Order: sequence, then structure tokens, then C-alpha cells
Amino acid sequence: MSAPFTAGPATGGTRLAGYRVLVMEDEYFVAVELASALQMNGATVLGPASTYKEGRQLALARQPDCVLLDINLHGERSFDFADELRERGITTIFTTGYDSDIVPARLRQLPWLLQPVDIAALLECICSTPRRSPPA
Repeated sequence: MSAPFTAGPATGGTRLAGYRVLVMEDEYFVAVELASALQMNGATVLGPASTYKEGRQLALARQPDCVLLDINLHGERSFDFADELRERGITTIFTTGYDSDIVPARLRQLPWLLQPVDIAALLECICSTPRRSPPA
């Protein structure tokens, strides 16, 4: 699996302008923190979604550039959904409290950020992925 990202301080502003990011997280305060940081840096936030059904609907309807995906949403593992996102060409970044050993070998190349998420590392990770949508 990719090593966790590390980066300098987050600056805010328009660094993520034009990016559509789907946040999939079932812990309310974590979801709000991630969504707020993304918005403060210019991203369009989709969600947050706290279930796979809700997240899948948003992903199909809104075609995000990137999905921040918790490994465990309400007791369900996200690995099948990560496969589906990968097949659709949607960048997936795991944001989780779990160790990387839990991730199946087929998904270990996906980036992951350990919770609590370092916002500067998150921004760097998103900026290193291709944007599917044209800039706003």
C-alpha cells in the first residue's frame, strides 16, 4: 500500500478550485472537518455521505474527481465500492483509522490517510490526482 502522505501546512484559498470531491464518512465531526477544509480550499464538496447507498448515488449522479472513502461505514467495508470507483476512473483516497494491513492486496496501490487526517497531506494528495472535471 502507498505510504501515508505528508506535506507542509495547508494554506486555504483556491488550491482545489474546480475539483469535485465526494466525502464518504459516517463520523459526523470527521465528515464536517473534511468538508470544511475542502471548501476552504476551493473544492466543491459532494455529500458528506454516511452510507454506501448515498455515496454511490452521489458518485453516479455528480461524477466526482475524487472520493474520500472511510474503510468502514456503519460496519460495512468499503472495498467493493473502491473497486467500483476504480473501474469508473474515479480517484479514491482512503481516510481511515485502520492500519493498511486490512486493505486487500488489489487495492493497496490506492492512497490512504490515517485519521485524524492531516489536512495539508490531504490537499497534496488530492492535487496529485488528475481532475476529471474542467476547471470552474
